[in-house]
Amino acid sequence: MAFITGLLSVSEPTGVWQTIIKAFEGGVGSYILAIVLITLIIKLIWAPFETINKKINKKNMRIQAKIQPELEKLKTRYGADRNLLNQKTQELYRKHNYSMMGSCLFMLVFLALNLTIFFTLFAGINSMADYKISQQYDYLKYNYANVLNLTNEVYEKNNDDVAENDITGYFENYSSLTFEATDGYIIAKDANEEEIAREIYKTDFSYSTDQNQTDENGNVVTDENGQPVKVVVSSDQAIYDLATKFVYPIAQTNESGEPITNEDGSQVYEARYIGDEAIAGTTYKQAIDDFSSRYIVTCYQNSPESSKFLWIENYWIADSPFKNSIFTYDEFVGEIGSNNVSEQERVIYNSFMPSLSERVGRVNGYLILAVLSIGISMLAIWIGNLTNRQKGAPKTKAPGSKVMMIVMPLIMGIFAIFYNSVFAIYMVTSQAISAALTPLENLIINKWEARQEKKEEEKRKSVVEYRRK
Repeated sequence: MAFITGLLSVSEPTGVWQTIIKAFEGGVGSYILAIVLITLIIKLIWAPFETINKKINKKNMRIQAKIQPELEKLKTRYGADRNLLNQKTQELYRKHNYSMMGSCLFMLVFLALNLTIFFTLFAGINSMADYKISQQYDYLKYNYANVLNLTNEVYEKNNDDVAENDITGYFENYSSLTFEATDGYIIAKDANEEEIAREIYKTDFSYSTDQNQTDENGNVVTDENGQPVKVVVSSDQAIYDLATKFVYPIAQTNESGEPITNEDGSQVYEARYIGDEAIAGTTYKQAIDDFSSRYIVTCYQNSPESSKFLWIENYWIADSPFKNSIFTYDEFVGEIGSNNVSEQERVIYNSFMPSLSERVGRVNGYLILAVLSIGISMLAIWIGNLTNRQKGAPKTKAPGSKVMMIVMPLIMGIFAIFYNSVFAIYMVTSQAISAALTPLENLIINKWEARQEKKEEEKRKSVVEYRRK
């Protein structure tokens, strides 16, 4: 069934992160596992810088705690003279070899790089999500269009009195019809798995007409050889024509845009709509809706672009009970962008996707990733504070630490609720690895500081001994 190539609404992303993700996915065969492995590698590469940043932060907190009483005295003594207070404060900093700018520079660079990784990866995964959502839809769309095209070919042959297949019989047992896309064909089979019709499987429905193209002045457009250029019907227009011929009626309207009705008040549709014609005890629309819907469900369930993960039906959508695994048309356009859909797309989409949603659509999740993002983020911060206290870190906390303990996890939760599950899995994995690495990082920092203190102590002893001599 997978014949779709080169016709996707959204171009395949080619950014750095997308390329890395695709390379890992190709190696391990799973986008989720690829994200987990990439996150692990990022965290391991980033761990030394994280350790240095924590060491600098810890050193700053210790110095600040040590000089805080002296700073309070300076504020009391020189508080009325701002310039003098700043001068005395700088002298105090120099006395303790403390530079505000020097201490903050590395942390600012570290924060900037951290945010760069976070938001560029976020953008990369979002663009990948748009591409995958479009890819899955186009896969279903072209399978659906091929069923319509096969049905139309049988219908046209019957009307031309050159039928190789009995259209009445074709529809009579529509409830047992099955379809299969194989070897470059779309094939219809009966209840006994016997082939009753086939047509070439199309990946492009566009075609050239006998009508000449004209410019804005009404002149015929010609090619480089002087031959008239024919009007070409686009692939989406051709699929639209098939849908509105059998399935999705287009109401006729007057010049004011009001619907035209018959004497009995029934709606008048455009002439090409034949879906209400009764054949073998049913209508074309009923029959086509039934067998095409069953076929599309099969395509959906066996899609090469299946995006199921544990409780999540589609991991390119947020893990949320407020999100359905199958979009409405407006949600679909909002996801991939209106510039990536044709003017015929609404009719095409609504001719089969709502039916698919009714049959297999469900809530896409239960906010589990959001809860995990918040909980593990808070756990990582708590472990960091706990290990610091256990190792004798000063009780004085960094300004705003209580606020960050709440704000940062909430930010993670908001991203998990409103954006795709793949990025939420990245955040959960990242926070879990941080929580696991924090004790090790603190152990390294404590040993590092102990070694520095030992060297400083040895240096002081050597100075004292030198002076005694």
